[in-house]
Amino acid sequence: MADTIIQSLRDYFLTCPLMGDSAINVDYLPEGPEVEYSIDTTPATEIVKQYIDGSSVRQYLFVIRSVNDYGPDVLQNLANSGFYENLAAWLEAQTRTGNFPSLPERKIPQKIEAQSTGYLFTTGPDTGKYQIQCRLQYFQEV
Repeated sequence: MADTIIQSLRDYFLTCPLMGDSAINVDYLPEGPEVEYSIDTTPATEIVKQYIDGSSVRQYLFVIRSVNDYGPDVLQNLANSGFYENLAAWLEAQTRTGNFPSLPERKIPQKIEAQSTGYLFTTGPDTGKYQIQCRLQYFQEV
């Protein structure tokens, strides 16, 4: 069991078959020839619903980003965008089957989902940065 939610997410995405053997970083995305991913934290209101006993439903927002080859090659750009479409479907399937990250003590995962479609965020001469906004919802015990 990880000590933090972000560590839980990194461990979880290391098991995602779509990401293969690519490096998965946290809040860091290098510029390089290899495809790498980063899980970046996103500011958000954490508590979704507070209960009288002090327990709560909470959310943890994050973005998954990657640097990919990019340019006039339509097939490459389709593959880049298709990855994020498949990742959103994978997250939906994980929620449906109850396969969640192993969260720190007293945090019980309820849902993991994409909150946007994957999209091209910025471009360089021959690389593009893509990202998708995601959310982990969990129950926080007292």
